[in-house]
Amino acid sequence: MIYPFSHPTLLKTFLKPLLTKVIICCGVLTALLEILSLLDNASTIFARHLGMTGLFKFMGLHLPALIVEIMPLSVMIGGLFTLLQMALSSEIAVLKAAGLSTLNMFRYLLPGPILLGLLCIAAQFWVIPPLEQELNRWWNESATNVNATDDLHGLWFRSGQDIVQVDVVSHGGNTLSKVIFYRRQASDGSLTGSQYYENLTFENGHWVPHGASKQLEIFEDKTQGRVSDTFTPPILNASPQEIINMTIQGVRYTPQQLRKIFSGKAPSNLPRSNYLMALYATLLLPVQMIVMLLITLPITYIPPRAGLRNPLPVYVMAAGLGVIILQGMISALGNSGSLPILLAVCSGQVVAALFSLTWILRMEEK
Repeated sequence: MIYPFSHPTLLKTFLKPLLTKVIICCGVLTALLEILSLLDNASTIFARHLGMTGLFKFMGLHLPALIVEIMPLSVMIGGLFTLLQMALSSEIAVLKAAGLSTLNMFRYLLPGPILLGLLCIAAQFWVIPPLEQELNRWWNESATNVNATDDLHGLWFRSGQDIVQVDVVSHGGNTLSKVIFYRRQASDGSLTGSQYYENLTFENGHWVPHGASKQLEIFEDKTQGRVSDTFTPPILNASPQEIINMTIQGVRYTPQQLRKIFSGKAPSNLPRSNYLMALYATLLLPVQMIVMLLITLPITYIPPRAGLRNPLPVYVMAAGLGVIILQGMISALGNSGSLPILLAVCSGQVVAALFSLTWILRMEEK
């Protein structure tokens, strides 16, 4: 067995062009996606009188999330270009003639996706959540300042045993309009009553009601109830930051925030499976990047004289995109709870790895 670090020259030969091309591909793809996002939101930013400062703030807060999302595809494209260049320049043929197998080539490439995967895990857990949460708070606050009611959304979430419905979240999560608390029994989850508040504002660390309020009390026989105007102070164990975080599309939380959600110390608006899928998918980012790089290995079998007329790069690109689509479909089943979490996270990568190894063995036989 050949270990990569025992041959630093070969390690540099493979890793330097790989990392360079991956970073270039990531930069180009991220720039394209960011431009599309800015084109979609620039009119809204200027309509809210945020100017160029708001444009650059949006771009800075949104950019890290795009980089992490595009990194697996960048690893595949960067690996494809790296191996294609080495194959066409006869470097692969020389290395194979010297006794270096395809598997050992892959071992020299492995440190690249592992390093990038670990960096993406750190960014996904500790860099992206604060930035996305601040972006969501700023976006909601700016919509409130110009009374852009179409951009102010409602929210359903679970706080302890209770279910809370908020018709409108505004002022960066500090104001809640038309709030209904559905009180439930801890034993069986049955409804015991509800409370309605026209407005709740966060003042001095507490939620303070304003406007009309009503209370529904359900009798013990569960067949009748009574509506009254009796005032009852709202019991809402959620901060404005936690409220505004739940309006983010997807799961953007730090490990500490996820731990509070799993332990029931923080409110949640998504099923438990969604949080587990996001957690495990992040932890498996290095594996995903390794598999995306493995898909590109058939490029090493292109004869140097074939040049770019060989259709193999197109097949590799199609296979990589197919893996991304497949994993997205399986992840949807995991988020809905239709598949076990670990199976939903790993199955796409396992299928892609087996497909790639079969493809490589097929090429070896030729």
